[in-house]
Amino acid sequence: MHAAPSDSAVLPPRLPAGLPWVGQGLEYRKDPLGFFLRYADRGAVVRTRFVGTDIYLLNTSEAIEHVLVKNFRNYPKDAFQKRALEAVVGHGLFTSHGDFWMRRRRMMQPAFHKNLLTAHGSVAVKAASTWMASRREGASFDAYPEMMALTLDVVAETLFGANLSAQARELGRAMEAVMLHAQHLFDTPISLPAWVPTLGQRRFRAGLRALHAVVDDVVERRRRQGGPGEDLLGLMLEAQAEDGEHLTDAQLRDECLTLMIAGHETTATALALSLYLLARHPDAQAALRRELATVLGGREPTVADLPSLPYCEQVVKESLRLYPPAWGMSRVAEQDDRMDGVLVPAGTVVAWSQWALHRDASHFPEPEAFRPERWADGLERRIPRFAYCPFGGGPRLCIGAGSALMVIRLVLATVLQRIHFEAEPGPAPEVLPAITLRPKNGIPLVARRVSRQE
Repeated sequence: MHAAPSDSAVLPPRLPAGLPWVGQGLEYRKDPLGFFLRYADRGAVVRTRFVGTDIYLLNTSEAIEHVLVKNFRNYPKDAFQKRALEAVVGHGLFTSHGDFWMRRRRMMQPAFHKNLLTAHGSVAVKAASTWMASRREGASFDAYPEMMALTLDVVAETLFGANLSAQARELGRAMEAVMLHAQHLFDTPISLPAWVPTLGQRRFRAGLRALHAVVDDVVERRRRQGGPGEDLLGLMLEAQAEDGEHLTDAQLRDECLTLMIAGHETTATALALSLYLLARHPDAQAALRRELATVLGGREPTVADLPSLPYCEQVVKESLRLYPPAWGMSRVAEQDDRMDGVLVPAGTVVAWSQWALHRDASHFPEPEAFRPERWADGLERRIPRFAYCPFGGGPRLCIGAGSALMVIRLVLATVLQRIHFEAEPGPAPEVLPAITLRPKNGIPLVARRVSRQE
C-alpha cells in the first residue's frame, strides 16, 4: 500500500550543500565508504544532493525496513543503478521491478530449492579440495584471484553443469572489464554515448561479447542435449510462469549472466576476506580448526554438518559484517511517501550503506574489531532487523544468499582442516567500493600445511 504523506510530514535536515549543482557528489565519489560513515550519526534520515538529484541517506534499520519491506513496491532501483546494471546483465531479475519482477522471481525460485542447493554442496567441497591440493608449502599467494577461480568452478558447475576452468583467465578479464564499466556508469551520470570508441568502451564491449559467447554456447549445448539436467540452467529451461510463459533465449542469457557475475564475484570476495581475517587473528583460526576437528574428525564436510559448526557460521557473519560485498544500496520513491514523519517526495533517491550500518557501535561494540564470538547467543535475533543485512532484505532479498553462505562455509570447513593461513605484514587490504566491494590490490597470504594430528 502507498503510504501517503501527512500534513505533519517535514523534510529531513540537510547536510552541507557542497558545490553548486554537483552538491556533495564529488565528496562521495572521492570516498564513498567514508562519506556514509561521516554522516551516519546526523539523524535517521538526512538530505543531500548529488548532481541535481535529491538524495536521502538512511541511517537506521527502521528507515531501511520501511523501504525494503513495508513499502517496497514504491521503491524500485534508481536510474543510476538501472543504467549501470542493465548495461551488463540486461533486463533480468536483478534489474526488473513490479509485476514483471514478481513473475520472474516465481519462475526462478525453484532453482534455489533447498534440496537442489544441498546436492550442490559437494561441488563446493570438491572445488575446495582441488584448490587445496595445488598449494605449495609456505608459498605466498593472492587470495582474491585464487578464490575467484575457485568460485567460478563452483558457479559453472552448479549453474551450467559445465567446467569452465580452461576459460577462467579469459572470463576473469571479461568480468573485470564489464564491472569496471558498470561502476563508471554508476559514478558518472553524464558520460559519452555508448558508440564513442573510447578504450573503456572497447574493453567493455569485448568483455561483454566474451561473456555472451560463453553463456550462449552453454545454453545451446544444453538445448541440443535435451533434458533438464541437475543444475540451475536446467531448471530455468523448464521454468514456467503461471500464464505458461517460458524464458526466451535473451532472458535466459540475462539471468545466467546475473547469477554468474553476482554469485561468482561476491562469494569470492567474502571467501578471500574471511581467509584474511582468520590469518590476521590466529586465535580465531585455531578455534575454528578445533571445531572442525571435533565435528568432522578429518573428513570432508557436507551440508548436513553445517548446523553443527556454529563457530564457522560466526566467522562468516563477522567477515560479512566488516566487509559486506553489497556495501551500499539505493532506491527511488515512485510516489510521495513518509517515514517517521519525514516527507519523501516522488523522485527522491534513498540510499544507505551496510558498511556504515555494520559499524554502529550501539549494536556492535568495538565495531572495527574482528570478533566472531559476538554472534554467539543469538545476537542476530536481538539487534534490529536491518542492523545487519549483507544480502539486503525483504521480498527482494538476494535470491542466491543461501547458496553463497553454504559455499563460503563449506570451503572454509574444507581448507581450514589442512591449511594454516598467515597474513603478509602490512596494513589491512584496501577495498574498492565498486558495484560490489572488492579488494583493490589483492590479499597476500601464506599457506602452510597442517598435520592431521593438529
